[in-house]
Amino acid sequence: MLKLANNKLNLIFTIFSSVLLILLFSLTPNNSIAFGYQNYVLVQNWERNNDIHKISEIHDVLATKDFVFVPDYENHNIKKFTKNGTFILEWGQEGTGPGQFDTPHSMTIDSQGYLYVSDMNNKRIQKFDNNGTFIIEWGIEGTGGAGEFLHPHGMAVDSNNDVYVADAQLTDIQKFTKDGQFIRKWGSEGSGQGQFGWMENIDLDSKNNLYVADLKNDRIQKFTKDGNFTLEWGSRGEKDGEFESPAGVAVDSLDNVYVIDDTGRIQKFTSNGTFIASWGSDGIGDGQFSKSEGLDVDPDGYVYVADTGNKRIQVFALSNSTVAPTK
Repeated sequence: MLKLANNKLNLIFTIFSSVLLILLFSLTPNNSIAFGYQNYVLVQNWERNNDIHKISEIHDVLATKDFVFVPDYENHNIKKFTKNGTFILEWGQEGTGPGQFDTPHSMTIDSQGYLYVSDMNNKRIQKFDNNGTFIIEWGIEGTGGAGEFLHPHGMAVDSNNDVYVADAQLTDIQKFTKDGQFIRKWGSEGSGQGQFGWMENIDLDSKNNLYVADLKNDRIQKFTKDGNFTLEWGSRGEKDGEFESPAGVAVDSLDNVYVIDDTGRIQKFTSNGTFIASWGSDGIGDGQFSKSEGLDVDPDGYVYVADTGNKRIQVFALSNSTVAPTK
């Protein structure tokens, strides 16, 4: 009798559990079960392909407390917007003079509000105030000496206002003062620790640790501010924590790390590489991306994505709901 009663209890528990699962599937977004994974939702889509201030090919976006800046790769200028995408101003044109650009790739900002732009095909860094007034430039074409560039891409500024520049072709990272004085460099081509295959973007956390999207090695590498290797994570694939040519990397105010790769997927990690959440896919629809190379997180936690192939900016916010990751 006792065995029969236990069987009945087990049957009742199984039925109850099944009903509960069905209810959870029907009540959570995307038919996903809430098991503590974060869900991000689209809140803005800046489609600016047909107006006077259209965005062409973009490889990065910089989201500050009050404004959003976009280095416009094909129009050879910098565009400044409000947080909701309203155009404010732009500066620059194609050329080699101060304040002119030849395919500006990435941007960063220091604690005093000064902006730094990697002027890729001019092999230099330019510094501006918040409204585009030219301050200083540094860098020359070269094969790896101090202050020499071939393909300057991602940039970041630490709490001391020192500036880091990743050169994709030289596969090194150089560190400068805010006035362009060389401090140190590290990196070489390869797949070992502290080596790189190709780099599109970099970012720093609140402790001045540097994160590098090591694109051809399908991984993220983490370094101290002095260039000492700390850890790496990732391998080629589409599972959680795996990448296919990661290009963009950004760090939020809580030191969470966001990575976007060639599959159109954004993944969120802790500062030690533990997976938290993911969203996005390849395509042209809302929440989809095409060959995206850059993203940034503003102080309020909104995620801005430079949707490179679709020539637009998409903005996401953390939803109150939670969904399980899609395997």
